Amino acid sequence: MTAAIIRLPDPEVCRFSTMEATVLRRLGEGAGIDTMARELGLATPLVREYVKSVLKKVHERADQQRP
Repeated sequence: MTAAIIRLPDPEVCRFSTMEATVLRRLGEGAGIDTMARELGLATPLVREYVKSVLKKVHERADQQRP
């Protein structure tokens, strides 16, 4: 298996909520959605929504930076 290096965006640039930033940090550490839900005391579908929101913001920011 090959590990991918992912450069996480600056939270100040993408304007993540506190929970979005927490979810992003835990994703970067390799935590799964079920693990995060358990650790954060949230329902799994809610954590999935946070992940979707983070990915949307990252994608939008990437689109803005394209020439």
